[in-house]
Amino acid sequence: MAKQWQHNPLGQKTGAPLAAGRPGAFAWEADKTQHVIYVGADNQVHELWFRRGGFNPQWQYGGALSVKTGAPAAAAGSNASGFAWEGDKTQHIVYRGQDNEIHELWYQHGLGKDKWEYGGALNAKCGAPAAAGDPLGYAWEEDKTQHIIYRGQDNNIHELWFKKGLLSAKWEYGGALNAKLNAPAAAGDPAGFAWEHDKTQHVIYRGTDGNIHELYFQHGLGKDKWFYGGALNAKCGAPAAAGEPMGYAWEQDKTQHIVYRGADNNIHELWFTKGLTGAKWAYGGAISAKTGAPVAAGDPWGFSWEGDKTQHIVYRGQDGQIHELWFRKELMSAEWKYGTALSRVANGPAAASDPLGFAWEDDNTQHVVYRAADNGVHELWFRK
Repeated sequence: MAKQWQHNPLGQKTGAPLAAGRPGAFAWEADKTQHVIYVGADNQVHELWFRRGGFNPQWQYGGALSVKTGAPAAAAGSNASGFAWEGDKTQHIVYRGQDNEIHELWYQHGLGKDKWEYGGALNAKCGAPAAAGDPLGYAWEEDKTQHIIYRGQDNNIHELWFKKGLLSAKWEYGGALNAKLNAPAAAGDPAGFAWEHDKTQHVIYRGTDGNIHELYFQHGLGKDKWFYGGALNAKCGAPAAAGEPMGYAWEQDKTQHIVYRGADNNIHELWFTKGLTGAKWAYGGAISAKTGAPVAAGDPWGFSWEGDKTQHIVYRGQDGQIHELWFRKELMSAEWKYGTALSRVANGPAAASDPLGFAWEDDNTQHVVYRAADNGVHELWFRK
């Protein structure tokens, strides 16, 4: 297949219900599958999935998972978060219900399971506060744990975490992380991710002061606790944020990155690497302006494609198109480039929501999903 972006109208192809918000998506490498999840106009959590291999692989509609499992409906206007926990051979979806509790749906292979189950209202189980925003979940493979972070009605960042032990396996409440560390309250929903190479996990959020604040947790050397990393953009001389930041690790490059929309509607980057001369955050600049890319109308999403040795940022422009910025370290240069208006070159519709992107390493592809003006779920994808 030629090296070009393709468009796939997933909702239309599979007969799935219309979406009400931004879809979430992730690859499950061990299962050789990719998944798209979203809250529909009926406030139920819906799934689309695809498995590679066979003679004619096609997208399938997995159904209204919240209905199938007897779980509560999602809060109107909310977005679900999904992720795979490779070490546990499970996949997970977390969302805010109409009761403002954090609900979990999960799926495990083997032992006759192979079906979705309802994990309950996790914060209520743990005695944690109710949510004011949408949760985000992620796995920390090196630590053999999974984590959920969310903004509570007190505007603090709360954590729920889970680890399987020899005698027990249950969710725990990690507390109001920013309050523990005397970090500012949040003005929006947090993002979180694990940096496997560094044996750390990170939570970032926009504070009430408009700055990007970091909380991080590190293993070893008697640490094993949360630290406040400060107002990162202020440290680096970068502008304040106008939207929610998003963070990710680039394992092959041994770096971590934060991307966000500034008040100038440009996409800004902060990045961190550990070197022989020290470890510090740096400001990568207004990369959309640097590359001549259009300004943004919403919040960006960033991810690394380890097999391709690249990192990517996708966002919705003020023209309604999905735009891409990408970076590869070359022998003679290392700079961000403007890819294109992906939705336009792939003949996809304009966007009505912010996009979400991810790499599917086993399939050697990258994917972008979004809700279009028709409220259908659409996919843009690229294979090397």
